[in-house]
Amino acid sequence: MRLDKRNKLLIGGFVLALVVCYQLAIKKTLALRTQYVHDSNIREQTKDLPQKLANLKQQEQQLDTQFAGLNLESTNMQHELLRFLNEQGSEHSVKVIDFSAPHVIHEGETTTSTYQFILEGGFSNILKVAHALETKANFGGISHMAFEKEKNLRNGRSFLQAYIFTQQME
Repeated sequence: MRLDKRNKLLIGGFVLALVVCYQLAIKKTLALRTQYVHDSNIREQTKDLPQKLANLKQQEQQLDTQFAGLNLESTNMQHELLRFLNEQGSEHSVKVIDFSAPHVIHEGETTTSTYQFILEGGFSNILKVAHALETKANFGGISHMAFEKEKNLRNGRSFLQAYIFTQQME
């Protein structure tokens, strides 16, 4: 099969027409299409922005109310713990029998303070105070809790005491 000069010019002209069409129309169309897809993705992302902002503001308000209830303003931890135990004890009819000085351990940059105290009252009431101690306050976690039933030999009445150790790491 022989290609003469006229067929070569037709094939060359066709290829040249394809290149010119690509440069003038198709290239711009593809660029506009990618720009449209990019813009539509941004529009989809920003569509829910006011709702997300409202949710974040609501979450911030909830966290502020939770932090306000944690009594973070005081620096005397032992005094605040005793005040909290007395408040909870009066609410749940539990008495604070003993409150020992804190045991402090320094390990490198970490300081661990262990507070020991004894509560006296009903089992469920002591558990309510312990639950409030861990959830409502920022006094660390309960590391040990032991219940002991004792009997007063003078009047023959028995009572329940809870030995509680709380640890806070700073």
